[in-house]
Amino acid sequence: GFDGKFSLNKGYVAGILTVDTVANFLPRKGPLRQRRTGIAYISNVAVRERFRRKGIAKRLIAKAEAQARSWGCRAIALHCDLYNPGATKLYKDQGFKCIKVPDGAKWPQPKTSPDIQFMMKLLNTLTTAR
Repeated sequence: GFDGKFSLNKGYVAGILTVDTVANFLPRKGPLRQRRTGIAYISNVAVRERFRRKGIAKRLIAKAEAQARSWGCRAIALHCDLYNPGATKLYKDQGFKCIKVPDGAKWPQPKTSPDIQFMMKLLNTLTTAR
């Protein structure tokens, strides 16, 4: 995985984000419940309160997307609390879409509440001209 940190002042961590490709938090696919591949997963996004609304989370997300592209991922996903409108807006503004997961889907952790939404964004990948 990759842990991104952004600091405005030396010695202070202003924000953190974790992105990886393990995909244990994504719904599994198919009758054999295979782990999904090619999808990065963002977790543990946090910005210190006094540094909020300064674009730090946006920069961390952009860095996570760049890292995911470098790993060859075609999409990036996360879970977001429905009752955190600031976070929901942040992710939607960055191009994430709410994804409806079929009823009865077996959610691995951290899906422990109906108050959590699954969001995903397709990543633009550079293609070489032929």
